[in-house]
Amino acid sequence: MQCTKIGEFKRSYKRISCGVPQGSVISPLLFLIYINDITKASSFHTTPFADDINLHTSNSSFNVLQTTVNLELCKINHWLRANKLSLNYNKTNFMLLTSRKHNPASFKVIINNHNISPEDKLKYLGVLLDNRLSWKPHVQRVKTQLSRACGILS
Repeated sequence: MQCTKIGEFKRSYKRISCGVPQGSVISPLLFLIYINDITKASSFHTTPFADDINLHTSNSSFNVLQTTVNLELCKINHWLRANKLSLNYNKTNFMLLTSRKHNPASFKVIINNHNISPEDKLKYLGVLLDNRLSWKPHVQRVKTQLSRACGILS
């Protein structure tokens, strides 16, 4: 049984038949157990961290990579539906890591009829990565943060 309480307002208790209750001490562990088999749902290399999952794959052919990514995302979508989970499409994106000149906009990634937007750089576990795996964006971000901190101290 679970209910929602905001201030003095409290909803009636509802029976929960699946999912993980939010806000309890055991919730993170239960969630990890709940999603543990997503790594077997597709051939993506998966990197789960808390409630985020990064999916990785590679191919030397741009076209084969695009086809593979979209087929594997269909499998992920099937797993999500089977486990009564939803994906926040607004927080879902992808990045092509390549040394070749490719237009990321021409690489179409679609899951459940939603286009996933390409990004030039992404924050991953606190590190800002760009599509060339250079340190430039991360170093610039750290320089800006240090400059701000020095300004506050002075």
